[in-house]
Amino acid sequence: MKDIVIKFWKGEARYWKWFLLLPFICLSKLYGLCLHLRNALYDSGLLKIDEVPIPVLAIGNITIGGTGKTPLVERLGYRMKEIGFNPGIITRGYKRKKKGIFCVDKDNDKAKDVGDEALMLAKKTKIPVFVGKRRSMAIVEAMRKNNINLAILDDGYQVKNILKNVDIVVLKSDQYNKSTNLFPLGPCREPIIRLKDADAILVNNGSIEPEIAEVIYGIPTFRMTYRPMHLYNVKHNLSTHYNILNGRKVLAFSGLGDNRSFFELVRTLGADVVHEVAYEDHYTYKNKDIEELSSYGDISLIVTTEKDAVKMIGMPVPDNLFYLSIEVNIEKEQELIDVILKKIHAAAVPMPAMGDGIRAQKYWIH
Repeated sequence: MKDIVIKFWKGEARYWKWFLLLPFICLSKLYGLCLHLRNALYDSGLLKIDEVPIPVLAIGNITIGGTGKTPLVERLGYRMKEIGFNPGIITRGYKRKKKGIFCVDKDNDKAKDVGDEALMLAKKTKIPVFVGKRRSMAIVEAMRKNNINLAILDDGYQVKNILKNVDIVVLKSDQYNKSTNLFPLGPCREPIIRLKDADAILVNNGSIEPEIAEVIYGIPTFRMTYRPMHLYNVKHNLSTHYNILNGRKVLAFSGLGDNRSFFELVRTLGADVVHEVAYEDHYTYKNKDIEELSSYGDISLIVTTEKDAVKMIGMPVPDNLFYLSIEVNIEKEQELIDVILKKIHAAAVPMPAMGDGIRAQKYWIH
């Protein structure tokens, strides 16, 4: 049934299979009704919208599956720090076991306890990553412990219970682009009309459908792609250039929202991808999975993602297991940064001290 639904999202399912989707049609209508009710409650003031005394930058998407928002969080975290902010990344820590609000310890925490993306961001960015279900409370804790003056919400577009200064949406150009229906009938977490509320749109991998292009007309739109950085040996903690993939027989595996994009990226680097092993997003690896991946005798290298590799720390991994480190390349990146800063200024939130000697001021939303 899941395969039929995915094919329907992509426009590949035959019409005679429509009757199988009737339960999903009903659930999609119910889901849409719940979204409408939630929004009405916030608009009426019956549900509280928290305000925090620092600017809030949210990055998210409106579809199910991977769009590339987490690498964008990483990139914008770097850039805002270069400008002079002291940013903190705020996330819910999907599938985490650890309760409450806490700062991720990049050296001692495990992915299963704090969330794979939270741990990866903490290790890679060296920016404090705070985890909490209520984002406003996590921000206050990050201000208290790390004196952050900018909060970056990972997967924050659907968050309604906090006042945000900047909303950025990532769209994947080829992701289920034949359907704009709400989940589970389609891939959308919210109606596409919600894209009109975005302050900037980033399109990952090419162009977008005319129906969506019409909705986002007039909103600053930017292109983004992935740029490979290096290969990192998981067992021996050594990095090497990704050109060693060229001509090698490779097993590629990942547990992402969009595994296919990763496999295609590995191929563009010259690898002969003999085997593709796709796991569900946020998959928790076990020793038997490592044994199975290591059992293939017709390959020389095993390659995965950084997000998957952080879940294998301390496991008996083979010598030939590497993860591919990537970063986001944003076309006209400075224009995007200018949009962000302009929105922060418009909210009457003072800027931090810059390289030109501007005096740092307190951040209070008026």
